[in-house]
Amino acid sequence: MKHVKARSQAASPAVAEVSDAIFSQPQPPADFTFGEKVAAVFDDMLDRSIPFYQEIQRMIGEMATDVAVDGTNIYDLGCATGNTLLRLHPVVPRRIRFVGVDYSEQMLKRCREKLTGHATGRDCELICADLNQGVHIENASMVLLVLTLQFVRPLYRDTLIKSILQGLNDNGALILVEKVLGEDSLFNRLFIRYYYEMKKRNGYSEMEISQKREALENVLVPYKLMENREMLLRAGFRYCEVFFKWYNFCGIIALK
Repeated sequence: MKHVKARSQAASPAVAEVSDAIFSQPQPPADFTFGEKVAAVFDDMLDRSIPFYQEIQRMIGEMATDVAVDGTNIYDLGCATGNTLLRLHPVVPRRIRFVGVDYSEQMLKRCREKLTGHATGRDCELICADLNQGVHIENASMVLLVLTLQFVRPLYRDTLIKSILQGLNDNGALILVEKVLGEDSLFNRLFIRYYYEMKKRNGYSEMEISQKREALENVLVPYKLMENREMLLRAGFRYCEVFFKWYNFCGIIALK
């Protein structure tokens, strides 16, 4: 586990955004990884692949104004390039400390550059760690799992959720955003089709969609919405509420 401080008083050059064309050419079968190529195009990938991504981010920031507590920590588990932390920076008190965790050094490099350039004066710590091996949470008023839990092996998900609950302060919130399976196989097929149509509207070709689907097949393992909700309640969260739903994507906020 590596810890890196990302604290600065001076802005750095903005991180250039590159268009996602990773799967635009035929490729041999391989599992999806969050390496340098993905990190370079990740922000564009999110905007074009996640329905209402910017609105979800805005909603997370809005909820943070009511649940984030001055003098506590906010953890972003699977922080990637830091989009959610940057969204929270202008709307939560300055004495809240940000902790970003990701297992990809390449993602953390981009996150560090963004935070250094924009989260001026904020105490931020970035940790390179595998969430399958657990995580230490302390003095947290808010923990984020934004499109992250689906990449944690199902065997370790209950343990991870329990450790988050233990590290949250009373009335602290966990925000979970996930790709989900439909409750019924018919709806599941329909929702997946609608999702791929959205990706086509955003400029992805049939080949790009197909190749990425195959690359993610053994890496991204979604649950049903109710399975995620039951897992949160089983861990001991008091309340769980769906704040976003679009076909096969959902957002849940849970309170300790």
